[in-house]
Amino acid sequence: MTISRYPAQLQALYSDLLDRLQQAELQDLAAKEGAFATKKVKGRSFWYFRRWQDGKVLETYVGADTPELRERIQAQAQEAENAKAAAKARRDLVRMLRSGGYPAPDARTGRLLDGLARAGLFRLRGVLVGTHAFRCYAAMLGTRLPQQAAFTGDVDIAQFETVSIAVNDRIDPAFEEALNQVERYTPLPSLRSRTAASRWRSADRSIEVELLTPMVGRASEGLRKLPALRAHAQPLRYLDYLIHQTEPAALLQGSGVLVNLPPPERFACHKLLVSSLRTGAARSKIGKDIEQAAALIEILLEDRPDDLHQAWSDLVARGPKWKTAAATGLKRLPEALREQLRDLDG
Repeated sequence: MTISRYPAQLQALYSDLLDRLQQAELQDLAAKEGAFATKKVKGRSFWYFRRWQDGKVLETYVGADTPELRERIQAQAQEAENAKAAAKARRDLVRMLRSGGYPAPDARTGRLLDGLARAGLFRLRGVLVGTHAFRCYAAMLGTRLPQQAAFTGDVDIAQFETVSIAVNDRIDPAFEEALNQVERYTPLPSLRSRTAASRWRSADRSIEVELLTPMVGRASEGLRKLPALRAHAQPLRYLDYLIHQTEPAALLQGSGVLVNLPPPERFACHKLLVSSLRTGAARSKIGKDIEQAAALIEILLEDRPDDLHQAWSDLVARGPKWKTAAATGLKRLPEALREQLRDLDG
């Protein structure tokens, strides 16, 4: 595949939109009566927005203390934009990016993810994974990706159970209610629980939403509770590697939706790994796994080779099973691309 890049002007517009969305998230919090403050948790500093309600202090988690976050908080305190004008400016950017060929979600999926974002899902470290994440990498990396590898009706969202407990905050409304405020979703039965669900399906059966969480240690028989989302999730092996780190991205819906994605290099390596572990009916997804991995790897070898090598090193260092599975996936890549990756498999 020859890398086809979007014009530099469009890439600059995307960067502007992403910055505006990050600033808007803080402004939405600041519109409520209260103040930003830091708090130490196990020796690390985190930012919260504190406000009074019914005689109690409520804390809304904002993020880990970083120079970038401090700068955005200070900028927000110094200059409060008119919310409607700011949203219109972002909407104009979204329109220009879509006109320039940047991929956008279908209308229903876009409204769904916008509704979940408004409830606080991504602010509380929810991560968009799966094919909808892959679609977002086109804008993040400024390159066109194969559309045939980006079609799906599934929306997969992941969160660490430990993070869900540690942030001491929760989305409002709860996850299932947030889904149903967009359109009607029915919880699907689970073999792991008689009372809880981790999957929901739209009334016309065209969209399925699933909550996932990493399975670490011994295999888990039941669904895992995610307190911050007020919902349950399906535990999956190897997911901890994928969402160990995240990057912010702008979803081209409405005035823009701020989401979290796995870094593209981890997404690509994870696809190689899971492609060799699929069994039964899931084997039909192997082709898409490899196509998505190949598309990203070709771009990353040119733009972010150190990140790709580090992601691979982290994966294979996790144990023989990890290394064997990933190496099997590596052999499924096109021969020309394998030649460029010889040092990875070494």
